[in-house]
Amino acid sequence: MHRATYLVLLLSFVPGILSVKEPQNSSCRCLAFDHDCWPSSRVWNSFNTSVEGRLMRVLPPAAPCHDPFFDEQGCKEVQESWELEFWRTSQPGALYASNFESLGDQHRCSLASNRSSTCFQGAVPVYAVSVLDPLQVISAVKFASRYNLRLVVRTSGHDPTGRSTAPGSFAIWLHHLKSITFHESFVPEGYCPDKNSPPLGKIPAVTIGAGVQWEELYAATHERNSVITGGACSSVGAAGGFPQGGGHSLLSPMFGLAADNILQYEIVTAGGELLVANDWQNQELFWALRGGGGGTFGVVVSATYRTHPALESLAFALYNFTATTVNASNPMGKLVKKFVQISPELSDAGWSGNFFLSRRSLVLVYLLPNKNVSFANETLTPLTTYAEHQPGMVLETSLLAFSSFQEWHLAVQCGGQPSCITFTRRSQLRFPGASSLIPRKVFTDCPTKISRALMKITNTPFSITGVSNLGGDVARPRNNAVNPALRSALWHIILATNTNDNTTQAEYEKFARQITHANKLLPGSGAYMNEADFNEPNWQQSFFGENYPRLLDIKDKYDPTGLFVCHQCVGSEKWSNDLNCKLK
Repeated sequence: MHRATYLVLLLSFVPGILSVKEPQNSSCRCLAFDHDCWPSSRVWNSFNTSVEGRLMRVLPPAAPCHDPFFDEQGCKEVQESWELEFWRTSQPGALYASNFESLGDQHRCSLASNRSSTCFQGAVPVYAVSVLDPLQVISAVKFASRYNLRLVVRTSGHDPTGRSTAPGSFAIWLHHLKSITFHESFVPEGYCPDKNSPPLGKIPAVTIGAGVQWEELYAATHERNSVITGGACSSVGAAGGFPQGGGHSLLSPMFGLAADNILQYEIVTAGGELLVANDWQNQELFWALRGGGGGTFGVVVSATYRTHPALESLAFALYNFTATTVNASNPMGKLVKKFVQISPELSDAGWSGNFFLSRRSLVLVYLLPNKNVSFANETLTPLTTYAEHQPGMVLETSLLAFSSFQEWHLAVQCGGQPSCITFTRRSQLRFPGASSLIPRKVFTDCPTKISRALMKITNTPFSITGVSNLGGDVARPRNNAVNPALRSALWHIILATNTNDNTTQAEYEKFARQITHANKLLPGSGAYMNEADFNEPNWQQSFFGENYPRLLDIKDKYDPTGLFVCHQCVGSEKWSNDLNCKLK
């Protein structure tokens, strides 16, 4: 979004923008479509001045291809970049799951429709503050509170359930908070040990602004001969919902979840106060911010992560098992059962990664840090030997050694490019998805429950992605709000169906209902909120477990009016389905 599209010239395109009424108390949020409460143009202009001109009129990402916003060069850029991850994260109105940009089939701004068709605002926020410092965040929070606006917090827009957008809303966009500061020995603010306190020791760390993405942080930590527990998708923001929701990493079995590696947060609360939260001050807030979910307790403006010494080596396995037939002998089902049975051993050996399962194929994309190829091959031999003795099973294997995590990341995840930012990897755009955390106990007590459920799901329209980034150090208890089900799980299973911009709302809702039903087949103990089902049943228990009552108390303390509200976030049950009106 160019500077020219900032506030003043575009006020007239949203109904209600020119209202001159002053704020009023209400149990419902004031939306851009409400002429009776929406701030006047004079008020918006005054606020824009207070944030140094950083207020933006946000348009749907396809707007440059439609009148009255048509721009030939801008439209060409949109068409060429529409599915590119890093382009979408750089647009204030675009989301990774693009279906959440629309309101049904009619109220949308479609790239596929012609120039003269109406570009509806849909669910894209009407205004956003593209903040550059915490003071601007404070101003935005206070403004939203004073005028009772529906407020959303947005970093990279990756949330698959649309938590970072809302119709008629006002957004705080954190994308440009890009500072990265390393510490050879980090000391938390307020650190004040007594005679009974253990020594702090030398803690290498990095403090990042809320807009830093994993691609940027991976490169920076590599230059410092370090590694960090980050996301597999490197366009994700490193300080937002990812660590606040737990954050599983390919290095988690070795170093724990992202939430486990956070040493300190800076956060702007609903009252417009900038707080530091760590083990020495605002401890209960610090506890909640590590696992209690993003966009819930305030606006995180910086996060400090523990860093770790660079890996000594990295073994990478790309194994493809293909069944040449689907018949009564069920070769793939038998292989999956064997895979389930040996997965605790693979976890104990240090493996992490993903697998992809269909009726005819099982693909393993696995990493083994600080182990050599010989050891890696030895630990995978039980599975490959079993497959080789299965009639109708074809096996392709590749086992490679890398000298660093960054070398592997660039070669494999970035397609050999010098950065994933320049890699034309396509985002999934629209999908209903679901999550299930499979406890280690089920693998040992009844592995057939898992294998049979997975094979049943291969007969549905949904893809199966297995995340094997749990176990190991993740299982070690910590004093934070991470879902206890993540601690006891060995696998995180993701079901998804990719749709497209021509998928109707009715079709999408049908898929969503079906995926909820399919997810129930799995013997899970909870769900990972950052990749969960939009319609997750009993989400308080699934996402937070026994932590929920305490999280709700902390939410009520730091945000008593519910300024920060999002779908299936702590406290959202107190609001209407559209999250605009507080229930009585």
